Amino acid sequence: MAHLRRPRPAAHPLGRRRALTTPVAAGALVRLLTERLAADLRDLWTDADTVEFTIDADRALDVMRQLRDDPDLDFFLLADAAAVDYGPGTRFEVVYHLFSWKHPAWLRVRAHVSRSDPRVPSVTSLWEGAMFHEREMYDMMGIVFEGNRDLRRIYMSPDYRSFPQRKDFVLPDDAADSPAAGVNPLERPETWDLTRFHDAPAVAIPASELRPDSPAEAVEDGVTLADRSRPR
Repeated sequence: MAHLRRPRPAAHPLGRRRALTTPVAAGALVRLLTERLAADLRDLWTDADTVEFTIDADRALDVMRQLRDDPDLDFFLLADAAAVDYGPGTRFEVVYHLFSWKHPAWLRVRAHVSRSDPRVPSVTSLWEGAMFHEREMYDMMGIVFEGNRDLRRIYMSPDYRSFPQRKDFVLPDDAADSPAAGVNPLERPETWDLTRFHDAPAVAIPASELRPDSPAEAVEDGVTLADRSRPR
């Protein structure tokens, strides 16, 4: 049966990282971005439902403000912001996802961040909800968002000095030896001070609660009273 099959040409390679050729649905947005942000745009590309470009970190606030406030762009919603680590010796990225009713495609903006001095202008003056995204990126990656009025850890303790989502963070129990700036080996068992447990006061049971005539543990229908006292 194989000889009866009609030969077909190979399909055109589509999908993510497709070269920007002739956008259809997103064509108007691509033209607008090229006109309004030509000096800042790098690596512009598109697929079926997303337009993406790259900017420098120090231009993040100005570019995001224009994307929000330009009436022809009108990306009023910051749907998400997250950080990416490309590994030791490379860079970080802060990635923003924006939405507008005026365009059929989502917009993804990638801001390149220096690994040696990871600083980005905060966008909390544009979207107050970005506060928690930026705090998470600061806590997990060590990226400083300049202008964020409440930049502090959101998951880890305030005295924690490592950044657990960096690729140069080895293991949680090796945080003190990690190049990701860990200094307090709080997780390493050999540093625990177990002597403090010997100093704990003994629990005294009042004599009125002692019942020497009762069995060690009462049982009713196969269920101990201790089992009943445990939370379910």
